[in-house]
Amino acid sequence: MNEHQNKSFAPIRQGTIVEQIIQSIVDAIISGRYKAGMKLPNEYELIEEFKISRNSLREAMKILSAMGIVDIRRGDGTYVCSQVNPSIFDSVVYSMIYNLSTNDELLELRQIVDETIVRLAMEKITYEELRELYENVEAMEKAIQNSDILLSQHYDVIFHTRLIECCKNTFFVNIMKGVYSVFEKSISANVELEKKDSLAAYYHKNILLCIEKKDYANVSKIISDSLITWIERAKESKKS
Repeated sequence: MNEHQNKSFAPIRQGTIVEQIIQSIVDAIISGRYKAGMKLPNEYELIEEFKISRNSLREAMKILSAMGIVDIRRGDGTYVCSQVNPSIFDSVVYSMIYNLSTNDELLELRQIVDETIVRLAMEKITYEELRELYENVEAMEKAIQNSDILLSQHYDVIFHTRLIECCKNTFFVNIMKGVYSVFEKSISANVELEKKDSLAAYYHKNILLCIEKKDYANVSKIISDSLITWIERAKESKKS
């Protein structure tokens, strides 16, 4: 008997195919049918069970992998990540991320997320963490000056990841890292677009100064300023 025979997923009904595949797999993890470290059915079995195309399944698995829910091992299979905590995968989080229909909605989400991260970091960041983030900004400034786009993008993503970790709330950190995977492409695109004119390091420094001074009153403005390039790109995309 196939080891997966009695572990069927919920049928796909509403929403996009990819979204429903994701939700069905997450539901299976939450219910305990698939526990941390367990191997999921192979690609052929999932295609047969869900009655979907290979492309839809692979797109869903890429998203689940990016969110840290599954671990895709080439030549071996796909496993539920060993560090996964099923209780954090609330359907509201998935709806918030995957049902965004406009750049305006994504920008609004980014504003809300960044403000929340900064305010929480204000309460919990240590001196050592703050110093590490300042060092990150300095390294990014040098990379920008040297026109090293890839290194600049690397420092940009690391900055946001480390800042999220400074919030020191396991559930919040895991969810925010997942949400930030949606933003990562745009973050990197801004650095590449601006090259030597990139102000990302400047905005990051302003964010750190805001945190260091516990300047709650100016959090919203500091974050809005840091997103100005993204706002301009959103306006341009509306015109085209």
